Amino acid sequence: MKQRTVTMPQGVALYMGAVLGSGILILPGYTANVAGPASIISWLLLSLLSIPVAYTFARLALTYENYGGISTIVGQAFGDTWGAIVGWFFFTWVAGGQAVVGLTGASYITAAFGWSSEAVYVLAFVFLIAALIANLLGMRVSGWLSLLLSGAVLVLLLLTIGFSLPVTSLTNYRPFAPHGLQGIGQACVLIFWAFFGWESITHLVPEFKRPHPDVMRSTWISVVVVGITYTLLSVVTVGTHTYGEPSDAAPLAALMNRVLGVNAGLTTAVVACIVCLGTLNVYLASSARLGLSLATDGKLPRWFAGTSRNGTPYRSTLFLFATNTFVLGGSYVTDFAADRLILIPTTLGILVYVLASAACLKLLWRDRKGRWSALLATALCVSIAPLREAPTWRFRPLPRGHVFFI
Repeated sequence: MKQRTVTMPQGVALYMGAVLGSGILILPGYTANVAGPASIISWLLLSLLSIPVAYTFARLALTYENYGGISTIVGQAFGDTWGAIVGWFFFTWVAGGQAVVGLTGASYITAAFGWSSEAVYVLAFVFLIAALIANLLGMRVSGWLSLLLSGAVLVLLLLTIGFSLPVTSLTNYRPFAPHGLQGIGQACVLIFWAFFGWESITHLVPEFKRPHPDVMRSTWISVVVVGITYTLLSVVTVGTHTYGEPSDAAPLAALMNRVLGVNAGLTTAVVACIVCLGTLNVYLASSARLGLSLATDGKLPRWFAGTSRNGTPYRSTLFLFATNTFVLGGSYVTDFAADRLILIPTTLGILVYVLASAACLKLLWRDRKGRWSALLATALCVSIAPLREAPTWRFRPLPRGHVFFI
């Protein structure tokens, strides 16, 4: 039975949990390497361009208010077959992609403390179990967990930015664009992947207490907070020149160490743990409800439609946990590197974004404001899609072929 428990602050936290990934640890530094101080322009530009993406997804999710989320949106635009395909893409994306998220967070932590490569898999499995327990306890618990995790990471980031701004130097912003427009463009491609996540909340709209005011408010607040936070992180990373050193596996941690006096290894572990759990929690909740919707509509076996007393689609949740555990175990046994594992979910994610944005364009074409918003969202997704190999630029090798992944 559907239970409306998600409040507006929890909605903001769920958005931030989905969008603020482990890229905050290294991406501002990495884009500064690629584009120099002009990377700030790339962050600002992509922050602005994420607005129409988030807005169009939220607007149409409110219109149809279904656990199918973007699958429902695409189905309304292009028919049930395409809606089912997008739903399967998203479900498959999460069915294996969460193992990679777990490996990512675990890789940062084990590298920070010099633990063995086997510890990466143990920690990744612990992350999966934590997300599973939170989701089986219901959306009320999952929502509060997101609020706690997102609040913690936001406080850490704001403290870092606040203490860093006074010690920035104008000399670090010159030359401003050493690699020209090409560097800015490369940084934009990298940053696009940092803004993945706006689609995930479309599946959770039916569980908002007051969907029509709160979903859109959550969207606007999240877009502004995430955009400002990312851009200011770029400003202080460049202004303090906390990038470019081979020893800086996580420039954000080095920045925190410099301005807050916090141990860099501990900072890396804490931030990686928080953002990893936040991402796993949101995507498990979102995709499990998609599985429920697909099963109810006959697009997945009826078995996936089972729900518990608190409204949790527990069978879909357990299935996703099982598939990601299988991927995790297979990666360990075969030594199949995470930078190869990520290619499948990343490709599926791009296809989902392209099809969903095109569906938004069709459905909102007769609405002037909606048309321009959807047009910008579609143009962004289509222009980035051919560059899907770009995420491989962002891997840092770890033992047994693991990676730092943005």
